[in-house]
Amino acid sequence: MSAIGHLARRLAGATFAQAARVAELAARRSGHAGEVGRDTYPADEPVRFVASDRLSLPAGDVAEVDAEADQVRISANVLGLAGATPALPPIYSELQLQRRRLRDSALAQFLNLFDHRALSFFYRIARKYSWPLQVEGTRGDEREPIGAVALALAGIGVGGTRHRLAADDAVLAPLAAHLGDARRSAASVETVLRLLTGLPLRISQAEAVWMAVPAQEQTRLGGPDGRFTRLGGSPSPLAQSEAAMIGSAVLEAQHHYVIEIGPVSYRQLQLFCTGSEVQQVLGDLCTFAAGIEHQPSIRMLIDARDIPPLRLGAEDAPALLGWTSWLEPTPGSRGIVTDCVIPVRRPLGAN
Repeated sequence: MSAIGHLARRLAGATFAQAARVAELAARRSGHAGEVGRDTYPADEPVRFVASDRLSLPAGDVAEVDAEADQVRISANVLGLAGATPALPPIYSELQLQRRRLRDSALAQFLNLFDHRALSFFYRIARKYSWPLQVEGTRGDEREPIGAVALALAGIGVGGTRHRLAADDAVLAPLAAHLGDARRSAASVETVLRLLTGLPLRISQAEAVWMAVPAQEQTRLGGPDGRFTRLGGSPSPLAQSEAAMIGSAVLEAQHHYVIEIGPVSYRQLQLFCTGSEVQQVLGDLCTFAAGIEHQPSIRMLIDARDIPPLRLGAEDAPALLGWTSWLEPTPGSRGIVTDCVIPVRRPLGAN
């Protein structure tokens, strides 16, 4: 018995839509290029639908499943012109059974022409309003409709916004709930980064960094060029905008966060610092998930016991000055070195 024949015996207890779905997928995998309910002859379709002529109370949607050559024949207890729940008056169901007892199937075959078309449309309607069936029904280069909707919710539904990240756009569809929410939280960004990179990471938000102040916005005393010299006063935004400050930089924590990755091995640290694809993907996802107004950094967590001694010219563990070189690693409380901070490479135009 063929693979379709083995499959037919397992579909008798399924719902009509599920039986038709499995039969169509099996026929497609076996090389059948036809599709149910299209403008082709019933014999050219992968599945043939007929309405059951039994008058007994049906126990389910499917009465019988048979395999005929390369086509699956599904006898359904729903949406038939004759049978237990007929659309026509019961006399036609009785007449059909009488003719079948006399080995005359002309009436049954005539009614099955309409039954097959009606059941095909019924299955197509079920597929139209079922997201899994729509995804499975996508062929070749066709655009998968549900994924397109999910990407639109994520913010890349327009053609000009597609294929601009180092990661494939399709992997963003399951995370549309996180990417589509304008209220980006640290937990949401952490979920996106962890699922798409597979790295053991966490987000540490509101990390203070020194931000340079432009010369034209620094305090200057005396003369006609004096500016930003207000001392004290009310805490209103207008008064604060003219307040004096000392120095050329301010400690700012609102727009900076740190991605802690690890613990990782020394070999993984080397691969990450030499411009791996993961670092580029991480930079694109940070900009996309958190926004261009936030500046991230990466803090690599390395086991101090895994860091080899610093030796110039070592081929097995070459030192990258400023990246993977320590004169004397200073581990933390758990023996983890946390002073390796790497700036995130942001996409062109994101600064």
